[in-house]
Amino acid sequence: MSNQSVVIVHPHETESLATAIARALDAPVFDARQIATLNELLSRDPYLAEQLATLQTTWAITPPPATSPLARLRRWLVWRLCGPELAQINATHATLTRLIESLVAHLDAERTARQVLTERIEALERT
Repeated sequence: MSNQSVVIVHPHETESLATAIARALDAPVFDARQIATLNELLSRDPYLAEQLATLQTTWAITPPPATSPLARLRRWLVWRLCGPELAQINATHATLTRLIESLVAHLDAERTARQVLTERIEALERT
């Protein structure tokens, strides 16, 4: 697995963290390759394309790297105490990101279907 892909680790109640990490690496919840490619709607709306790209890259809540021992302790405490909540927030953000991408793809498919129907109606009216 490449180090550029995003993996969400969400341990089950009876599962150890090591088992959860192994499971997440085998079947990641979020795969950046599943993101819809640039389609007609995004090519016509640069603001939407920019915002969707930002959403795709910044949806995960990750703390900055810890450099000092105090920062490492603080980071460990936060993830130890708030880990389940942060995992739930990350899972929700990932789901919302995929939903938005799916809605954009469906909107583009609907626009294409509507354009095909309009062309067919115009062709029938000409005959």
